[in-house]
Amino acid sequence: MNWDNLTKEERADYMRLQMTPYGSSRSAYLPDDCGECNVCGNPVFGYGWCDSCRGRYTQLRDKLELKC
Repeated sequence: MNWDNLTKEERADYMRLQMTPYGSSRSAYLPDDCGECNVCGNPVFGYGWCDSCRGRYTQLRDKLELKC
């Protein structure tokens, strides 16, 4: 891993995402088959992270693993 590939803000985002649990988070106001994204709190079908947060994590991880 090359931390120099990420900016200071990207490193902070990556660590925040990495340290957020992927488990279940539910609100009593949502239907039984929905939950809340553990990162941003947006509603998701099922549980875990929303597509946006998962995509951001993948993007940052890929950039971090580049061998430049």
